[in-house]
Amino acid sequence: MRGITDMVTPDGIRVWQIHYTADPDKNPRTPAGKEWLKKELRGYPGGKNSAKWRKEMEIEFDAVGGRLVYPDLGLHQDRIFIKPFEIPDTWKLYGGFDYATRGVSTFQILAKGKGDDFYSIWEYYKSGSGHIQTALAIKECPYFNRLEFMVADPSIWAATQQKRNTNEMVSVAQLFADQGVNFHKGQRGGDVAVAEKINEIYWSHLDNPETQPQYRIFQTCPKLYWEMGRLRYNDWTTGTAENRNVKETIVDKDNHACDAVKYIFNLLNANWMAEKNTGFDKEEHVI
Repeated sequence: MRGITDMVTPDGIRVWQIHYTADPDKNPRTPAGKEWLKKELRGYPGGKNSAKWRKEMEIEFDAVGGRLVYPDLGLHQDRIFIKPFEIPDTWKLYGGFDYATRGVSTFQILAKGKGDDFYSIWEYYKSGSGHIQTALAIKECPYFNRLEFMVADPSIWAATQQKRNTNEMVSVAQLFADQGVNFHKGQRGGDVAVAEKINEIYWSHLDNPETQPQYRIFQTCPKLYWEMGRLRYNDWTTGTAENRNVKETIVDKDNHACDAVKYIFNLLNANWMAEKNTGFDKEEHVI
């Protein structure tokens, strides 16, 4: 049901979370809801993107300042955050990886469906997972043998790890390769470009109930959906804007899964441009 989330806490307590969109008279996708929202927002400086609105109305109790990167995500949860289905054999699958020695490591799988439709279909998301445990989890993924490529955070190619019982320094990428998991080096940056593409192309017709989003997320990827709902742009003070050109940037926090997906989109876009402009073979020009 729209606007209602049914969940069970780690203690086994069943909880229903009810969003204002569960009421047809408050759902902005109805005429009555549009009028209600217009009136309600008058009491919230900054509108739907304000921390006050998000805490009180979007059930984001830890919301902070900054404009949301994906402001319409929650309003269209029923069309974006969908139940899994069987992936056709003809679809191409890609893996993206963001690693942290002590923080959260995540592996995300993106599927390319018909045309330009994309689906996030599987995730591994764990804090404090070492490279052996993480590599094993990746290899045990049911889609592992179907992946076209796996791309990772470029920082893991730095020689920062000392080999056991030796003085030799190796990279995290090499440690994973030793476990049978080989990555292509991802591209730095591109956060804003990927976000703009999702908002302006893949989700450009969300207001039309007759169309489907071109990028959807399986409910087997709850951490990715959670991160995307929290992701926000950095705030700039009026003084900063007056004294220098403001470059839009995204807050670098709670974005591990988003980064993993970003590496995939960046590499897919780069390969498409290379093939289109030069006819280069994809495999020869993956970095």
